[in-house]
Order: sequence, then structure tokens, then C-alpha cells
Amino acid sequence: MNQLQPPDEFPFPFSPYDIQKDFMRNLFLTLEKEQLGIFESPTGTGKSLSLICGALTWLRAHNEHHKAELMRKVQGNENVIDDDDGSDWFTAATKRREEQEQLRRYQQELQVLEKQEQRMQALKERQQVIKRSKVKKIDDEFEELFRDLQEVRENVRRELSSTGGGEMLSPDELMLLLDDYDSDEEEGSKYENEEEDDGCLKIYYCSRTHSQLSQFIREVQKTIFGDDVRVISLASRQNLCVNEVIKKLGNMTLINEKCLDLQRGKKSQATKCESNGTTSKKKCTSSGCPYFQQSAVKNLADQLLLEVQDMEQMVVLGSKIKSCPYYGARYAIKDAQLVVLPYNTLLHKGTREACGIKLKGNVVIVDEAHNLLETISNVHSVIVSHRQLCGAHAQLSQYSRRYETRLSPRNLLHIRQILFFINALIKLLSGGSKAANSLGSNAFSSPSTSSNASQSQIFTVSKFLCDTLTDNLNLFKLVQYIEKSKIAHKLHSFSQHFEGSVGIHHEQKPESSMKSSTSSFLAKMASQKPVQRKAKENVQPAVSEVKKIHEPEAEEEEILLGSPLMQITEFLRALLHCTEDGRVVVNVGSTHRKSSVKYLLLNPASHFHDVVSQCRSVIVAGGTMRPVSEFREQLFLSAGADPSRVHEFSCGHVVPGEQIMPIALTKGPTNVTLDFTYQHRGDPKMLDELGRVLVNTCTVVPGGVVCFLPSYDYEQRVYSHFTNSGVISRLSAKKRVFREPRKSNELDSVLSDYAKTIHLTASNATGITGSLLFSVVGGKMSEGINFSDNLGRCVVMVGLPFPNTHSPELKEKMEFLNKYLPRTDGKPAGSVFYENLCFKAVNQSIGRAIRHRNDYASILLLDHRYCRLSSIQALPEWISRHVHQCVKFGQAFGFLRKFFSDKKAMTAM
Repeated sequence: MNQLQPPDEFPFPFSPYDIQKDFMRNLFLTLEKEQLGIFESPTGTGKSLSLICGALTWLRAHNEHHKAELMRKVQGNENVIDDDDGSDWFTAATKRREEQEQLRRYQQELQVLEKQEQRMQALKERQQVIKRSKVKKIDDEFEELFRDLQEVRENVRRELSSTGGGEMLSPDELMLLLDDYDSDEEEGSKYENEEEDDGCLKIYYCSRTHSQLSQFIREVQKTIFGDDVRVISLASRQNLCVNEVIKKLGNMTLINEKCLDLQRGKKSQATKCESNGTTSKKKCTSSGCPYFQQSAVKNLADQLLLEVQDMEQMVVLGSKIKSCPYYGARYAIKDAQLVVLPYNTLLHKGTREACGIKLKGNVVIVDEAHNLLETISNVHSVIVSHRQLCGAHAQLSQYSRRYETRLSPRNLLHIRQILFFINALIKLLSGGSKAANSLGSNAFSSPSTSSNASQSQIFTVSKFLCDTLTDNLNLFKLVQYIEKSKIAHKLHSFSQHFEGSVGIHHEQKPESSMKSSTSSFLAKMASQKPVQRKAKENVQPAVSEVKKIHEPEAEEEEILLGSPLMQITEFLRALLHCTEDGRVVVNVGSTHRKSSVKYLLLNPASHFHDVVSQCRSVIVAGGTMRPVSEFREQLFLSAGADPSRVHEFSCGHVVPGEQIMPIALTKGPTNVTLDFTYQHRGDPKMLDELGRVLVNTCTVVPGGVVCFLPSYDYEQRVYSHFTNSGVISRLSAKKRVFREPRKSNELDSVLSDYAKTIHLTASNATGITGSLLFSVVGGKMSEGINFSDNLGRCVVMVGLPFPNTHSPELKEKMEFLNKYLPRTDGKPAGSVFYENLCFKAVNQSIGRAIRHRNDYASILLLDHRYCRLSSIQALPEWISRHVHQCVKFGQAFGFLRKFFSDKKAMTAM
């Protein structure tokens, strides 16, 4: 197939900048050549629109060209088959058969494309007819006519067997029982050999948050592609559910499990029996979510394909036609051309497959990809708390005892294996195992030094299994059993049906033996008899998961949200990965609530391998992608990609150089060297000098000033010192002071007041010239918040936010990189990774200010280490080439004063 060339003009909503044209051309060619692209476009340069117009222009051109090529090949092969080239009969017959098979494939692919086009055209025509005639939509009233025969057969068998002795189970309780599990291989996949139509070529667009995805959808609606490209937005049940009963649960875990419970109830069709002497009449009554009717959901899916809609519009439409937007979107994936979804849905294989996302031959675009490696690691790192382990053990033990006579021997065997594994982890965290005994000599910290200290140790997967005596378990079959039997969901329903296995009780004395208290807890739970709830009793609302910040030692009773066995299943699944790719981190705290076991993924490329190998092309894009080598080496090449497939593109900023003023400052107003290393940043002299810098800066900078500090603890220390020393009073004379809240629900209020103060003080003569906001690097305001125009005329970066070098997880990660990756510029890969963590956080924070072409701002980098060449080169290129290195504060102050006086003069003209 001939390679397509990018068009001279892209269908942009307005006249594009040159850098946007270059971005779209490079994107077009990368997709056409089936390459892996690393694209960097600074915030404010229209990256989202460039991605939309470049990718969808290629998709439209590729589809047209591909269809024309198929038609040409079909016609050409038909003519070739009719020709006789004079070869001997055997060669001719073989060649003819190959050509016929090839022709059949071409014809089949062309037929699928034409059929899909005809279907979409018919849907559009039907929609137009409905709009013109103003005829109300006719709902399909057909109910599902099929019944799960296996479920019914098992329910009948269990009812009959229960009459022979023991307690008669209610219809609701019958649904809690596990199906017979004859073997792990018996069922297999019934559809393995069936060929499925994968639909059309798709572009999967991923971003970090639902709000970013909604913004992307709105950008698509602004372009010409909003009229003819089929776009579907995927989101969580929490965002798309229209069932008010489920939405009231609030917690995502409870929403997911309640939704699945309702579906299982509908599928099983609870049986109601009426006995009359020797005869028995059975009446099946349908249950389930009223919004999950298959015909209505498919109808909603068709409507979603006809018009580009964001999540809010999908919810409105679903509520209007009484259909589920969550499942409507999943039904529509097959026919969609652009699928918009969150990171986690694509990166987690289980979630990806459950949603019906197929990578083979399609395109993946990951936006806001600057933290992609960390995101992959976090998605596949699993932590299980001591409380979750105890809760799962108690629930599963009671479940096993109650239904012991009704469960098959193989079910009981697997349940006991799960209990054995859970009990091994409880012993590990309680000091009763071989691995726990080794913590005393090999732990990273000792509890004897402080009452709040914890012990941590990292194990390889094989050593962890060996030391916990669980290496004799077949973890693969155990995970397979949990998935096929759906025991985690059954256990959740069981815990809702019976009280007594949900609560986790108080810890009496933190200093008491964890081993003895755990044993007594399990003994107490084992002795309890399940008490059935009243039939009409509602599920208790979830308690708040957020504890008071100022009461970290409060040992309140915790209610387990959902089935804790689900988290343990994820931990089991993580242990199945290559042993070299991960480690197990055991944290034994001074109290139960502080103890946990965690699977730590060290090699994110292992989980990105399928994306790289199966997709036609993968694009990772962001405002700051430096260092690019990290994505090239640790993501693409480590995932098995050929180096020739990787294409890198970086463009400048649309903001001219004279509109930014980046300054790297070595000394403060009294010639104190600005050294905010961990050893010196708490020095009162250093804090006093920082106060002087901020006071002087606020006198010349109009509007908003955002000051980023390395951590919440250091922000608290700085603010307390400034309050006691009078700096806050001096700052308040010029700007109203705000602080980043620790609680997410307070963020909007703080930002609103911050912006309101800036707007109100811009036109009065009170002496206050705006706002000062103390923020935290890596916090809620360092990403995704736009401080454009007067909201951010200066960004102050205090120190270099290097992560804690004493973190055992960080040490293990660095050792892993040193072992498996080559040195970069003579430095070990682990050291390079450590520095990159710091500067990626810096670049994200300082990028909050410049948001569009006419914006301007200053950037003040406070630390003598910023004047090093390596530090300057680690900054984005559009900033690094304009950095002013100032040893004396007077020089820096002069630059700031002139910069803002010039901007004020230009504004007045």
C-alpha cells in the first residue's frame, strides 16, 4: 500500500500556528508509518486540538485510501483468477487456491466496512426522520427470553438436596451459593474458535482525569469532526450511573458491586416456590436494574454514536430514555472510531478486556503522559492492609461454615486454600512467620526507636512465597478459581445479607502483642453465629474513609467497603507476574492499622508490552516530556519495541521569549546562600531569608503569586515560622495569603477566594495587589490547575523537591534500574531516574503560569543548585534558553521590576 502524505492544510477551527502545523504533520506521518511517537508540546500551544485534527485527519484519509485499495485488489484478483498463465496443472491449482483465499479475505473485509457504513447511514436517516416528524422514540418492550440453564439446574438441585436435612435456604440465599467447580480446564472458552468482527479502525485517546476527558470531548465538538466521526466516552459507573438508588451509595466500590449484584439477580431470576401437598409450583420473578434492559441499552448505544457527547450529556440522555449510559458506551465501542477513556482502563489488562477494548491494529494516544511510567507502576502495585486480611478471613470462614454441607468438595478445597494464604499473610504481619522473624535483623527501621516506628522489608516474590510457606499453592489456578466462581462477589452479597462479618473492632492497646490480638480477633469472629438481616433492611451507608488529619492515632472502628477479598485477589494476580519485575514490601507497624503487605511493580514496561506489540501505533504526548530518554528506554525499548519505530517530536512555545522571565537565584537579600537541601532547609536563617525574598517579590509582582514548597510538612513549618516572625503580616500588607488545603473538598473554595481577591484588588487602592498562594509540589495544585493571566504572574519554586532517599521502595527501584538499564551520560540509570523524578515535578509546577500566547509571567527558582548547567538543561527548552542566572538578589530584583514595569507600560498603550 502506498504511503499517505499529510495534507497541505489541516481542518483546524482557526488559523493554526506554525508549531501546530508541524505537530499535526509529524503526528500524521507517525501514524501512517506505524511508529511509536513521543510528542512534546508546551501547555498553551493547543496540544489537544493538534492531536484531534492531526489524528482524525489521518484516520479519515486512511479509511478512504484503505477502502479504495480493497476495491482495487478485489477487482485485480478477480481478473487474475480468470487468467491462465500456462503453468502445469498442479502449480496453477495451488496458485489459484491461494488467490481465491486472498480474494475471499479482501471481499470479507470490504463487506464488513460497507455493512458498517450502511448501518451508520441508516441510523442517521432514522434519526433525521424522527426529528422531522417529532415522533416520540418507541421503546423496545421485549424482555430477555433466555434463562441461565446452568444456574437454574443448580438451584433446583440444591433445593432438592436441602430437603433431605439441614436448614431450608431462602431464594435470596440460594443465589449466594457457588456453582460446582469440577475442574480448572473443563469449561474453557466456548468461543475461542469463533471469529469476531472487531469493528473499524479505532483511536483510543487516554488522559488522567474525567474532567480532562470531558474537556477533550468539548474540543472535538468544536471541530468539523464532531459531525461525522463516531466518538464514545468511557467512564466509571460512579460518573455514568443513572440509577438513583445505586448512586446514593457514594463509594465507587459499593457502586460497582451493587450494580453487579443487580445484574446477577436479573440473570438468576430468583425463584419463589409455593408448596401444595406433594406438588410444587414455581414462579420466576425478574429482578435487577431497571435501566439495564438489553434492547434499551443497544438503542442508547446507537444514539451515542450519532452525536458526540461528553459524560454529562450521556447521563442526561440515559436518564431521559431510561437506559444505562455505562453499558451503552461499552456496547458502542465496536462501531466507534474515537474512544475516549481514562488511563487505568487502558493500562490494566483485566479492565481493558472487561470493557471490550481490543488493541490489535488500532491506535493509542496517551495525553498528559509525563507521569505515565509512574501511573503504570501504581496501577499494577497492590497494597493489602491487615484489616482487609482479617475482614476477608472472617467473612470467608463464616461463609464456609454456613454452606459447608452444600458446597462441592472442590469448592471447599479452594476456599480452604484461600484461607490458608490469607492466614499466612496475617501471621506475617503479626510476627508469627519465618519472614516476619527476619524483619528484626533486616528491617529498614526499628520500632524500638519510636513508639510510632514501623518495620519494613522487601522480598523477591519467590522468597516471599517460600518464607510464608505458600509456595506449594498453585496461585494461577487459585486466581482462575476466584475469577470463574465469582466468589468475591458472592462473599460481598453474603456480608450484606448477614451481619457480624463486616465490622473490624477496636484495638485495645497499640503496644500489646499483635499476634495475640489477631488470634483473639479471629477466634471471636469464628465463634459468632451469622445473624440474618431483615428482608427489607437497606444496606448501611458507607462511613467516611477520610480520617481527621490532626488525630492520626485514633483507632476508630472501620467498616469494610465492598469485599476485601477483591483486593487480595489483585495481590494474588500481581504475584503471577515475572518474579524479576516486582517485589513484595512488608510493613509491620506499631498497630494493626499501620501494617500492610504490598506488591511493588519495578518494571512498568512489562505491562506496556501488549500495547506496544499489538497496536498499529502508540503516541505519548504531554506539555513536558523531558527527559525523553526515559520514555524511549524504560517504556518503548524495554517493552520490546524496535528502536527504528520510535519517533520523537518537540516544538517550542507560542509565547515569545520576552513574555517570560525565568530567574535562577543563588543568594537572598542579605547574601545568605539559598540552600534548601534537606539538611539546611529548616534552618531559621534560611527561613528568614526566604521570607525576605517573598516580601520583596510581592512588592513588584502584580496579581497572583504561587509559591511551591517541597512537601506539606515543610509548608506547615514555613508558614508557622513566617507567622511567628511577622513575615505573614508583612506579606498580607501587599497580598492576601492562601494555603493549599490537604482535603480535596476544600480545594475549590480556596481557589475561588484566591481568584476573587485578585479580581477585586486589581481596580482598588487599598494597597493589596493580589494574592499569594502557598502550594505543594506534587499536590493538588501542581497539575491540572491553570493560573493564567493575573492568577499567576509569578511562580516561586523553593528548592529542588528530590524524593526521600531513605525510602526502601525508591532504593529498590534504583537498584533495579542500575542492574537492567545502561548508564546514561556516564551516570547509573538509577541516579538518572532519581534526578528525573525531581525535575519532572519542577517542570509541572512552573508550567502552571504560561497558558496562552498573550500570557506573561516570571519564574523564580530559589536554590543555588538551579544555577548548575545540568539543572538548567533539565528544564523545558522554551524556559531553559531564557534563564537568567543571578548570584545576587539585587540583580534578580532588577530583572523582575523592569519586566513588570514594561508589561504595565505595554498594557497602558
